[in-house]
Amino acid sequence: MPLALIFSLLVLGFSGIAAQTVLIRESLIIFGGNELSLGIIIGAWVIWEALGAYAGGRLPRTDAKVTGSLIAVNILFILFFPATIAAIRMLKIMAGLPPEMSLSITSIFASSLVIFLPCAFTHGYAFTASCRLYEQTSAARTASAARGYFFEMAGTVIGGAVVSYVLITRVHPVRTAFLVFAIMSLACLALGAGRTAGPGPRKAFGAAGLVLTAAAVICMARGLDTFIENRSIGAEWHGRTIVSYQNSPYQNIVITKEREQYTFFTDGTPAATLPTPDIVRIEEIVHIPCLAHGSPRTVLIISGGPGGVISEMLKYPVLRRIDYVEIDPAYLAAIARVPSNLVRSELNDNRVRVHYTDGRRFARATTGRYDIVLSGVPAPRTLQANRFFTAEFFREIRNILEPDGIFVFTLPGSLAYYDRELKDINASILRTAGETFGSIAVVPGEENIFMASAARTAIDLSPDTMDMRLKEYALPLKLISLPHLSYRLDPEKREWFRSAMKGSEAKTNHDLAPMGLWYAIAFDNALHDPSLRRASALLEKHGVIFFLAVTALLASAGFAFRTRSAAVPVCFVTLTTGFAVLVLELLLIFIYQVWSGYVFHEIGMLITMLMTGMALGALSAGKFLDRFGTALRALMAAEAILAAVCLVVPAIFLATGMYLNPGRLSARLMSLTLLFIAGFFAGMEYPVAVEAYRNVRPQRTAVGPVYGLDLLGGFAGGVAGGFFLFPVMGLVKTCIVLCAVKVCGILMLSSPRKK
Repeated sequence: MPLALIFSLLVLGFSGIAAQTVLIRESLIIFGGNELSLGIIIGAWVIWEALGAYAGGRLPRTDAKVTGSLIAVNILFILFFPATIAAIRMLKIMAGLPPEMSLSITSIFASSLVIFLPCAFTHGYAFTASCRLYEQTSAARTASAARGYFFEMAGTVIGGAVVSYVLITRVHPVRTAFLVFAIMSLACLALGAGRTAGPGPRKAFGAAGLVLTAAAVICMARGLDTFIENRSIGAEWHGRTIVSYQNSPYQNIVITKEREQYTFFTDGTPAATLPTPDIVRIEEIVHIPCLAHGSPRTVLIISGGPGGVISEMLKYPVLRRIDYVEIDPAYLAAIARVPSNLVRSELNDNRVRVHYTDGRRFARATTGRYDIVLSGVPAPRTLQANRFFTAEFFREIRNILEPDGIFVFTLPGSLAYYDRELKDINASILRTAGETFGSIAVVPGEENIFMASAARTAIDLSPDTMDMRLKEYALPLKLISLPHLSYRLDPEKREWFRSAMKGSEAKTNHDLAPMGLWYAIAFDNALHDPSLRRASALLEKHGVIFFLAVTALLASAGFAFRTRSAAVPVCFVTLTTGFAVLVLELLLIFIYQVWSGYVFHEIGMLITMLMTGMALGALSAGKFLDRFGTALRALMAAEAILAAVCLVVPAIFLATGMYLNPGRLSARLMSLTLLFIAGFFAGMEYPVAVEAYRNVRPQRTAVGPVYGLDLLGGFAGGVAGGFFLFPVMGLVKTCIVLCAVKVCGILMLSSPRKK
């Protein structure tokens, strides 16, 4: 086996995970930080990689042609990578949307399929071409698929660690693409100069690799990568004046300036304005609950405090302490850099204590008790936000409230009409809070203010009482007054809101069954694409039945057609393994986000750990085959283990309750370990399936079809797992279905074929 080809496989794995990590992070920014889009993003990647793998499997068998084709697609990949970064950033301007507007699910799906085509297709093609070369040059043809897979996965492991913990934290995305450009050019040079091609083509291939390597170095030395980075960011923000642009471990932070007003965006969503804040909103969400309580001495603010909220709280003379929790130090540092006396006075007040930690973690760990807990987390449009609207979080807040304490949060609302989607999101969270708190009051408006208390006595929303307290404290307010309170707290409006919620069949919202997120996404989709409203309603109502019916139909077809071809069970197992493993990957990523709240930074390492398991599993496939004697028996054993893993995942989280109160280290270790285990047996199954396919169809190439089916199943798992299975079916039901599918694969493989 030429060392040049081993180096090429390592570089191919490194480049693939680098491209995936960078492009996923860029897509999350454009898609508003919505983690459920990860399923579509990864699914789009794997379907094009599957087609690329199939195309690579159709290559002619001569060494020179395979080598030339491999070098050509490597060159295309390194050109497509920086171009794709720019295309993602210009997506909204091409769609005619402002930067702060989110995309509908159809737009995310369509754009992901188009954007990821070039890089994913060429990467899949290059992998199969590399395996073909490996087969032709390796003495051990039987083990070539496993070894080729191992070297590519080993490169993926190295790339995941380097990209996640070195490149992302130190260099901008386009420079990462140019570094990939450089190392892939070296791989092309090594292949061209190696023994996989004849003397004539060898000179041409070597010269091409040498030119590309020199071009990559010169471009970075001359700052072309930085130029492309800055121009693409400018295009992303439609010519707005950008004061700051940075990716923290938690999110993308952008500050724009218009005249003397600064606007802060997190993952493309407006988060704050300075130095003149939205005083109407701030005074209402602060003073209505504080005046309802009457004597707010201790206050906890989770996110969104600086720039007005803290300063309004500090106006109460009885106030003793404000604990402000902000998970992202970079966001607070960005706000502090903007010239604003308001922010400086807030953060320098000795009654304010800033805690750089996750709000959920703080609520579980604190020994303090609070009169007011105010959540500044926006509506649950992302999994990161949804975790602050679940039954589990509400119980954590109830435990740290004083007996008459009030918990405050907001949701989108209306004073005119509640359509089904807007009704469901409010009704779901109202029902969820109602199961935890003794009393709940809602102040309806364009933004509904929810106030919940553990006490069973109703929260006092009397305008006269509030006005009396307002005068007693002599608060210098611009908006809140008796007339305004009488208007906002009109009992008829509040009763109208309660009536509007009647008839909704919205389900409660949980960490591991995030229906609130489903309703928020449906609400956004209805705004951007009304044609999706009926589809969303049908999917929620009948989606589970439809999914189970399709699964049963596919299994039945597999059992029926196995009588015609012995390859059908192998194809079914490979397809469903791709589906199950990608769904498991998404489930574990989502659980990690529920735990920690910063999957944006860890996404590369989480994917890498799955790939690490795949690499070691592929390397162990030979011994696994020897242990069971035949490829068919080994494949059945691998299926049985994957079925068990599907049941172990929910058992660990639910039986132990670990997901409710993990330490940071244990959360990371548990997620990484389970991803490794799932990847290990999936990786072991791939070369076993290749060998089983060869046994039943010896005249056909096996690597391309098996790899393609595996990735095709992954595409289906990505699309179904992200936006449907996890939010609607939840963790437990999804894992039970996956286990049942794997059991069908075992039965199909074990059933004797009729003659």
